[in-house]
Formats: sequence, C-alpha cells, structure tokens
Amino acid sequence: MRTVLRDTIWEGLDPALETYLNVSSSFFRGIDRIWEAESALARLLGALTESRTSSLPCEDAAAAGVFRYLARITGKSQGSLEYVTNIAHLMYATMLLDTFLSETTQFLFLLSPRAMGDNQPVPLRGLIDSPWRNDAITCAALARASEIGKLPFPERIQFLQETFGLQITIAADALAGVEHFSCVSSNMTHDQQGSFQLQLDGRGDIVAKEQTCPRHARKISREDVRWAIDSFERAARPVVEAVFSQLLKQGDHPAVQLLLKGSTVKLELSQF
Repeated sequence: MRTVLRDTIWEGLDPALETYLNVSSSFFRGIDRIWEAESALARLLGALTESRTSSLPCEDAAAAGVFRYLARITGKSQGSLEYVTNIAHLMYATMLLDTFLSETTQFLFLLSPRAMGDNQPVPLRGLIDSPWRNDAITCAALARASEIGKLPFPERIQFLQETFGLQITIAADALAGVEHFSCVSSNMTHDQQGSFQLQLDGRGDIVAKEQTCPRHARKISREDVRWAIDSFERAARPVVEAVFSQLLKQGDHPAVQLLLKGSTVKLELSQF
C-alpha cells in the first residue's frame, strides 16, 4: 500500500501542499484497500472451487477443519456472497471518487476564493476587513463545493478544468467507465432491493406498484467492479497531478512522486 513517510519527506511542507497530500493520499489509500479486498475475494473463491474439485485426502487436522468450513458454503451462498460483495465494492469505489472530487473542489476554492464568484451567501468583497473573513470563506467554499457535488462526475471534473484553468487529460475509456458506473451506482440501491411507487388508489387505499424486479435485479460482475475501480483511479490521477504541478507547482516533490506510485495489489489480481 502506498504510504507517505511523514518523518522525512513531509518535514517542513508548505501547508497547502501538505493539505492536498492528505486529501489525495486518502483517496489512493481507499483504492489500495479495495484492490486488496478484491484480491482476498479472488483467493477465497479460488479456495472454494478447489475444495469442491479436490479429492485428495487431508491428513493435516487443521487443514481438514478449514476444508470442512469451506464445504459448508453452498453454491447459493457463494453466489450471494459474490453478488453482495460486488455491489459493496462498487458503492465503496464510487464513494471514494465522490469524496475526492468534493474535497478537491473545496480545497481549490479555499486556495482561490474568488473562483467561487460573487453570487455567494456572503459577498467576498465584503469580507476583506472582516475579523471572521477566513471562517466565512470556508463556509462559502463548503457550500459551493456541495452544490458542484450534485453534478455527474465528468461534469465535476470539467468544472475544475474550466474554473481553475487545469489541463486534465483523462483516457477516453476511463472517462467512459466513470460515466457508466457512476450512473449504475446511483441507481443501484433501488435496483437491488426492488423499487416501489407508493400511491393512493381510487378508493383511497395506499398501494405499492413495483418498478423493478427483485428476482432480476441488475447484476454486477467482478469484471465490472474491477473496470469501475480502475476507471475511477485513472480519472482521479490526472486531477491530482494537475493540482500538484499546475497550481501548487510541486509536481516534482518527493512526497508527491511517492504518492503517485502505482499500487502493486492490482497487478497481483492478474493471476486470478
């Protein structure tokens, strides 16, 4: 997992640089964590398959106990495990990207308050001599970032480009993955549980009209989840690089270079 050596590389950092290192490293730690979870799931499913196909006697008592536990997992239970885990991993990955873009937007507003514009709850020009200027700007930045956070992911990235002059180049397939899976994730809760439209009928009784079929809910495969995680990571990385190099002018800092090193966990998944 990527880590930043605070005791050496982080010593004496500029506050803005340190803050955005915290923001971006939190995202990458989450990405590493979900790749590790994918790796663990792949190993577990491999062990289940092996336990069902292997006919070798097991003389080791501890190993025999493990195989007994694996044998109790039915095919139906395994299918449910994969189904729910895939949904959870996709939702977690979506949450990571959402949080990263929100915190990045707020950070950039605090770095360049005038980028928020004049139509804010507290006019920025009226805060120049105010003793509560920094608190007011912080509240305005949070409110404006929350407003931008309602846009789809691609539009939020485009907003960063247009508002702060960032040159962000994201691979077309990664951007397509972000757009596709952000839509899938936003509708997933209703799709998986069965969505109902509640209404009053002609007699005034409350009735529920099912809008989705719980037996044929949207299926998310492991390949879909990995595509989503990879797309989210590849979309966020150029944003991180642009902020560090173009705005903070710290793209070559050792802490930044260490942060941007790729995860080795994802490479291990190619074995499964």
